Amino acid sequence: MKITGEDGCSVEGERVTAKIAPSGKRFISISSLSEITDANGETTFTITAKKKAGKAKITFQAAGQTKSILVTVKK
Repeated sequence: MKITGEDGCSVEGERVTAKIAPSGKRFISISSLSEITDANGETTFTITAKKKAGKAKITFQAAGQTKSILVTVKK
């Protein structure tokens, strides 16, 4: 994930949180629920599939902004 300011510059030191929707917790896990951006405005979350197939929604929040992604686990 990369965080940029209004002027397009990278934002260092911003906390990014991740939350798996309750229904998706049986399909995936995530390495951390909170990370801090580096000098390039980037941070990494590792998403790991569990043994069941299905879909999981992850919502990321940083600097008052929210972005959700849908992860599909295939068996």
